[in-house]
Amino acid sequence: MKPYKLINQVQKYSWGSVDYIPNLLGVNQSEEHWAELWMGDHPRAPSSVIMDSGNISLGQLITRQPNEILGKDSNRFGNHLPFLFKVLSAESPLSIQAHPDKAQAESGFLDENSRSVPLDAFERNYKDSNHKPEIICALTPFTAMCGFRDIDEIKSNFLKLQSSIFNVGNSIKIFFGSLLSLEVSKLNKLIKDTLIWAESDNSPEAELIQKFAALYKNDPGILAPLFLNVYVLSPGEALYQGPRELHAYVEGTGIELMANSDNVLRGGLTPKHINLNKLLKVLNFKAAQKGVLKPVKKGPGQFEYITPSDEFSLGYLKVNKTTSVAKDKRKSIEILICISGKADFISKEGTIEIKKGDSLLVPASVDSYTIAGTAEIYTAGIPGKGKK
Repeated sequence: MKPYKLINQVQKYSWGSVDYIPNLLGVNQSEEHWAELWMGDHPRAPSSVIMDSGNISLGQLITRQPNEILGKDSNRFGNHLPFLFKVLSAESPLSIQAHPDKAQAESGFLDENSRSVPLDAFERNYKDSNHKPEIICALTPFTAMCGFRDIDEIKSNFLKLQSSIFNVGNSIKIFFGSLLSLEVSKLNKLIKDTLIWAESDNSPEAELIQKFAALYKNDPGILAPLFLNVYVLSPGEALYQGPRELHAYVEGTGIELMANSDNVLRGGLTPKHINLNKLLKVLNFKAAQKGVLKPVKKGPGQFEYITPSDEFSLGYLKVNKTTSVAKDKRKSIEILICISGKADFISKEGTIEIKKGDSLLVPASVDSYTIAGTAEIYTAGIPGKGKK
């Protein structure tokens, strides 16, 4: 089976940007908010494979020829693609959220099914039985909030507010539950005190608080920069989010790769449903000890972002006049997207030109390939079993 180009679907959400994804795809538009470009077989927005016999959805093609496309991983993931690959472009913040671990997802999905909660219901939390670890890699400067700060640091930040409304206490779990349970009048007063502080401070946290307050009045998520770690990624830097980690992407464009799931429990900065009890059961309340991920060189022009995920592996390829990329002894699927330049994808099945905005399905049956030209390419694949 030869490689095939893909046609991918765009998700248009209010928080999306108006320019990056259209520019990537060479589309002229100036009003709609293009938030995400999805590459994969997720039933909400499956990619189409451009074949000589006519286009077919990626999921249908995998069902027809799982061994040729997924290779050794066809049985491990039930003949389904285990990851979802995206370009995410945010002009305003996404909701503060977390994703369950595998056991929590299976239990929550079964529970809501047993109670006949429709999959598209406003109050539905579990859309499937899978967990959703994910990685975000910055393509532009990218701001994110990820993981709880240490409780002493949270205390110190709230003391700056000089507010008597709220006592942080000594437990992250009790602190967070109490904050989200504050009666409206006390929450409004706490937010008012926070804004008084933020307007006289020049820290990144103060800037974010003012930004959030302008978008979401009376939302406890306005205070999130005081209790979540704030990161500003440079292009090429990445963050990994394991299950149960509270996080929010604030602004910027990045490559996102995740396990193929749509389970989200929200905790702020959103008009959508928040179930505090279920969120508190899911969250990891340990202070986050994470760092920014940098790509590890694997060969000429080849880099990888190392994560503990079994479902996905994110790679980065950079080719130019003096450096081409060669891969051999391949045994698993890859999806490639070119974010700049153009190059020739060369295999024994033939040569395909790929340029900025093009994405390519490389089946497992393609045992080797070379990429030559001048281009930057991100790749999504499945790590070998037991690799991590």
